[in-house]
Amino acid sequence: MTSFAQVCTQLNRRRHVTLGFERIEGLLEVMGHPEREVPHVVQVVGTNGKGTTAVALAAAFEELGYPSGAYLSPHVLSYTERVVLGGRQVSEGEFAAAMGETIDVADRHGIPVSQFEILTAGALKMFSEAGLSWAVLEAGLGARYDATSVAGADAVVLTNVALDHTEYLGETVGEIAEEKLASLRPGATLFLGTDDGRVVDIARRECRRLGARLVMAGEAGGGERISGLAPYAESNVRLALAVAGSLLDRAIPADVKERVALGIRGVLPGRFEVHEVEGVPVVLDGGHNEAGVSASLAAVRSAYGRRPLGVVFGVLREKDAASMLTGLRGNARVIVLTRPENERAADPALVGRELGPVDREERRALVVENPVEALGVAVEAVREVGGVVLVTGSLSTTAPVLRWLREA
Repeated sequence: MTSFAQVCTQLNRRRHVTLGFERIEGLLEVMGHPEREVPHVVQVVGTNGKGTTAVALAAAFEELGYPSGAYLSPHVLSYTERVVLGGRQVSEGEFAAAMGETIDVADRHGIPVSQFEILTAGALKMFSEAGLSWAVLEAGLGARYDATSVAGADAVVLTNVALDHTEYLGETVGEIAEEKLASLRPGATLFLGTDDGRVVDIARRECRRLGARLVMAGEAGGGERISGLAPYAESNVRLALAVAGSLLDRAIPADVKERVALGIRGVLPGRFEVHEVEGVPVVLDGGHNEAGVSASLAAVRSAYGRRPLGVVFGVLREKDAASMLTGLRGNARVIVLTRPENERAADPALVGRELGPVDREERRALVVENPVEALGVAVEAVREVGGVVLVTGSLSTTAPVLRWLREA
């Protein structure tokens, strides 16, 4: 199976949540344990910012002379976004060859692996064959039963913890933090990207219990400003640079920091990606929980001040749409609810009924099913008043809009 389209079809058919390691461990065993061929593995866990942190960390290693790669999820426009080698996304041919062989091996041995397990094993195979020094793995869901945890990371980076995926990870920040720290091994190093006291206390307890080393981002020298990035992305890049400097035991030169910051922009679609439609700035940012949407809004305000704001918002059914919309209600001139490009998409009309009036004038959010058409409505609503549009709520909301913008 070598066709990229065929491989994507097979991956789409196996898209379901699985917990536990028996399938991924069985697959890696029959593949000859490629995870053991990569000298150093870093796992990035957390609620938000994992992708940016992982890409920036791999880029920092690469810039400093250590061949590196990153494994990411989810993708926005193409499965090739999942694997970064030497600072670039892999080609369709490279992806198809590795993942096609992984699927064939799994099927030949009767191992009922999921999409994410195939992608994880295939990425590890690519990293092994490329002779990398460092592999950076972004966890998909939590860490306790996440497929990336089988690689046995030397270091774990926890970006932050907020309420998300509560049906799997727990209903409090403390419970979720415990799940995200469950992959930490004795003797490993934990880098903490948050100063939330609840998370810090749990991190300290787990490090004491396991004999692991705890490094706070500030202690690793992560406080320098990096210009040209959204505030939340800047924070993620600072964390990544701090981790790289600590793990390599060296200072990161200023020119390396600049190249890392510049490099991440082309690797992660839909993360504060700015376009222009009819003279109106359009910011695509896949914030998918309350903390993520708040960070998106803060980044828009940082970049565009108090310019009138139009919002295109689409969300998945399992998300807390009401909390995600709380901050947007008081800031947006218009909110256009739409349907994400995902089988788990929430009905925008139902979201609208739950939302109720968006301001004191009893105006309600508009409902436009098609995300591209929703963008047009939002742009028209703020065009004459010098406004800006934010497309958010899910990467599945940004995907069709981004595809249209790039093809236009």
